[in-house]
Amino acid sequence: MHAIECTMDELAYKLGIDPLDLRLRNYAEVDPSTEKPFTSKALRECYQQAANQIGWSERNPEPGSMTRGNKLVGYGMATGVWDAYQFPSRIEAIITNEGKLKINNAVTDIGTGTFTVMTQIAADELGLPIEDVIFSYGDSKKPFSMFQGGSSMTSSTGVAIVMAAKVLKKKLLEKAKKMSNSPLVDAVEEDVTFRNGGISLLHDPSVHISFQAIVTANKGQVIKTTKMGKPHLLKLRKYSKMTHAASFVEVEVDKDLKTITVSRAVTAVAAGKIINPKTARSQISGSMVWGISKALQEESVIDENLGKYINANLAEYHIPTHADVHQLEVIFADEKDDLINELGIKGVGEIGLVAMPAAIANAIFHATGKRINKLPIHFDELLE
Repeated sequence: MHAIECTMDELAYKLGIDPLDLRLRNYAEVDPSTEKPFTSKALRECYQQAANQIGWSERNPEPGSMTRGNKLVGYGMATGVWDAYQFPSRIEAIITNEGKLKINNAVTDIGTGTFTVMTQIAADELGLPIEDVIFSYGDSKKPFSMFQGGSSMTSSTGVAIVMAAKVLKKKLLEKAKKMSNSPLVDAVEEDVTFRNGGISLLHDPSVHISFQAIVTANKGQVIKTTKMGKPHLLKLRKYSKMTHAASFVEVEVDKDLKTITVSRAVTAVAAGKIINPKTARSQISGSMVWGISKALQEESVIDENLGKYINANLAEYHIPTHADVHQLEVIFADEKDDLINELGIKGVGEIGLVAMPAAIANAIFHATGKRINKLPIHFDELLE
């Protein structure tokens, strides 16, 4: 993506076309690499919303024309694309004696918000308050899960929770119908809703049986199921499934020292339904920092005589600190995807990184008039 997006920018300037306009003129409704339609694609909305937020139309497009004090100012943009992965995952779902829902899965949480989001999905599916859901994870003895990677955790394990919840709800209704003097004896799935920790009639919510009462009537035995969630491979073979993003950045380049600062960055993401905007925004912000790091700092240096790395620790392999990161903004474009999976979701863990390095490189060109095609971009390359 980096080479393509930098080349698109270079082409736009040579043709005298706005880099954003060039992308909009060549906007693809069908994946050109496979000739398949997308399950959904709100990239156009990402372009428009991020461009408006950063003030793209207000810039002077001439390279080297914008200044702020002793700084050259540049604007750049780029597109990000990431596969919308989903992998098999198995869930054990249990209604306990207290009427709470326990979810067992071997998934880990490495700080991405997995615990929060999985608990939230389970609570929504069974109509429970979030405090009545026990998400038990991080143990290889539990049903297997996808590893943390590939921006696929929520779409893999989250969808498995939905599948397990559907089976569990059928079991709960069957048990409720068999209770003595059950008001739900003639009810079918279409007649009921799961809410407030139990089952209610849709047309008369006052008719309600709690999960705890159902378990008690089941001789105190918990009600549980184990279910696999997996992608619909045959159906999805007809489509291209992608998460899309657009990153717009503003950079400042010191006129004398040529030091580079990413003063502002906006990334708009189209990833289907966003389960938890707070944790998703945190994920994307972290990826944007990663993108700044890739563009300006991260570099493995090898001694060509010895064949060894000479910066094999974090004292010499540079990554951003708080002082290197300034204003980051994340926008979620509205995107409905009924094809991708049962939740209509796509991953967001890495999409915030994809476009950032190219957007920064393009902004540096706009600020200085100098096109640098290798990463990381160091200030000394602007001194030459």
